[in-house]
Amino acid sequence: MLNTMDLVKIKWLDAMSDDNTWQELSELRQQQLRPVETVGWILTDFGGKIVTVSSYDEESKTGGGGVVIPTNCITEIQYLEGGKIEQHKNGGLYEKYSKQSPINTI
Repeated sequence: MLNTMDLVKIKWLDAMSDDNTWQELSELRQQQLRPVETVGWILTDFGGKIVTVSSYDEESKTGGGGVVIPTNCITEIQYLEGGKIEQHKNGGLYEKYSKQSPINTI
C-alpha cells in the first residue's frame, strides 16, 4: 500500500471509446486502451483504486483535481520526492508494495 500524501507520477491505461460515429466493426475491434500519466498526491490507496489530487492546500487540508484510478489499470508508479524519482515498475499491472521494496533510481 502506498503512503497517503506521497507525490507520485502514475502511468495507467484508460478506457477508450469511439467518437460516436459509424465505424467498421473490424476498426472497433482494433481499439486499444489509452496510456495516461497522472501526477499528484496520493489521497487514498484502498479498495482497488488509488485517488490522487493534483492541488493541495496544507493550511485548509483541501485538495483539487482529483483522479480515481483503478489499480488493475496501473502499469507504473514513480515517487517524486526531493528532486529524485524513485521508480517502481513491474512491467504490467500494479502490485501493492511497501517503500522497502527494491527500487530503481533514475
